[in-house]
Amino acid sequence: MVQVYLMCHGSLAQSLYDTLGMFFGDRNGLTIFGLGEDMAGFKDEVRTAVLESSYKDLLILTDLFGGTPFNTAAALLPEAEEKGKQLEILTGVNLPMLMEIMPLLPDGTLGELKQAALETGKESIRDLKAELGK
Repeated sequence: MVQVYLMCHGSLAQSLYDTLGMFFGDRNGLTIFGLGEDMAGFKDEVRTAVLESSYKDLLILTDLFGGTPFNTAAALLPEAEEKGKQLEILTGVNLPMLMEIMPLLPDGTLGELKQAALETGKESIRDLKAELGK
């Protein structure tokens, strides 16, 4: 099983988690981290969660490329790999991407979840006028 960590600024991770609850009663396998004013505490909490996770495969989804949640996850790559963990980090998380991977969590592989998240994330950005041919 893959563990998914959702790491965002402010309350975005909590809001996405709560909204997923409207569609999925079971959100097992998804853990959220919200960056508030305590940056050091956030980094410590994430580091502990990633490095001490009982899961070998971790998919980390962040809100903003180059932001603190993304940079915190990226900084853990070497140490996590030394511990035998496989980390994949994607940025630009959105609700459709999360909705696509939730049903895959119980049995999907890290590669399957990553690919589904990437494809759905990109495909979910649409231009109404272009869709209507205007």
